[in-house]
Amino acid sequence: MTDPEKLIAAWLDGTLTEDEQTALDEWLKIEDDNIRRFTDAVMFEQQIQSAIIAVEEQPAAAAFNASVGAAPPREYSRRLFAVFAATVVAIVALVFWPRHPADRTFATLKQTRAALWESGDLPTADGSRLEQGTLRLAEGLATLKFDSGAEVVLEAPATLILLDAMKCELTRGTAVSDIPESAVGFRIKTPSADVVDYGTRFAVSVYEETGETHTQVIEGRVQVEYAQSDEVVELTTGQRNTVIGETLGAATDDAEHEHQTIAVKPVDHGPDWTLLEPVKDAYTGNVKDHNSDVLLLVKKVIQGGRVNRSAYIGFDLKDINQKRIEEAELLLYFAPTGWGLASHMPDATFSVYGMIGDATDWDESILHKDRFPAALRTPEVVHLGSFTIPQGVQKGRFHVRTEALSEFLRKHPTPEISLKVVRDTVARDNGTLVHGFASRRHPVLPPPTLAIRTDGKLR
Repeated sequence: MTDPEKLIAAWLDGTLTEDEQTALDEWLKIEDDNIRRFTDAVMFEQQIQSAIIAVEEQPAAAAFNASVGAAPPREYSRRLFAVFAATVVAIVALVFWPRHPADRTFATLKQTRAALWESGDLPTADGSRLEQGTLRLAEGLATLKFDSGAEVVLEAPATLILLDAMKCELTRGTAVSDIPESAVGFRIKTPSADVVDYGTRFAVSVYEETGETHTQVIEGRVQVEYAQSDEVVELTTGQRNTVIGETLGAATDDAEHEHQTIAVKPVDHGPDWTLLEPVKDAYTGNVKDHNSDVLLLVKKVIQGGRVNRSAYIGFDLKDINQKRIEEAELLLYFAPTGWGLASHMPDATFSVYGMIGDATDWDESILHKDRFPAALRTPEVVHLGSFTIPQGVQKGRFHVRTEALSEFLRKHPTPEISLKVVRDTVARDNGTLVHGFASRRHPVLPPPTLAIRTDGKLR
């Protein structure tokens, strides 16, 4: 940069070029001391000019006063006042010089999906620039792009404290990170550990209730540093780690925990409707250490096989006049499973099928350990309807209410009804989200519910 003293001198004598004016403006914006230096120079110059004017005009004014015995001429007073006013204006203008505040931002809120925010101190509109502060995501997904190149996807419910372009702190929820070479060393702090990236993709989950930190490497390599000591565990592709209390766990393939779920009231259909709960429900697709006693797990992956999961629900319509059914609706209450990454799952479409033939005779106590049913590998089904769960959504009530469902119930030869629920959308990889909806054993959520309205006539 040009010498500031030369820039100030050029400004005072009116010879400042356009480039020099730009340089002077930038120099003034750097710090308040520069403005004070500039103000002092202007005041000093004005004082010199005022003295010169006073010296030049004082003899004439004195002679005039002596000859007429009057006060100094008004023109003289005006000039002195003008000099004083110019000095004041210059000082005020410099003190309140329009300056652009230093840009403290280092990240961008790139995109949100089905997002609901809680109170925080950072903007939450897509495209917002972010500085140090806290984001609290109640529902959905939020993608952040740090200026270092690191990309972090928050999976609700989550709380993230932004620290700088290479560091953030996760106090609740899940953060899935994609780290390019420019951001190697990117660090996610948690209440119990620091996770430092040396690879490409990893996920960190913090369970607020227990203080646990779970780290999963999708691809690459990370180090988990225990916050209370110098202990370090290195994880590579496919490995996990849990830090809880004073224990830094080893690299394992342990399963994650199911998320806690808030109770939901069932829908009130009115007095003309009969609500039926299942007499049995289960799912297929047994995976060691990845099962649930209260959720019906549903998943579909490219390679097929036993890792695919389908749910089965059995109802008994013995107290319903099936031929008189006018409307019917199946209600399912979804809840987070704790397995897989919501950010890796696009909008997911599910289908409900009615099972026909002899496929209704199945045992829920052993179904999840085998394919359905043991004696009939490919039961005959009829499609009854579909619904879609948006990306990032892991909970809520979803339903199928179609004429196909009503027709299936009306024409089914027996009161024993079996329905099959599958996910049509294929997972991107094995780590993709496993969906789950409440079974009849769930402690707080309503079970699968079949709502039926008849025409009210007797059999």
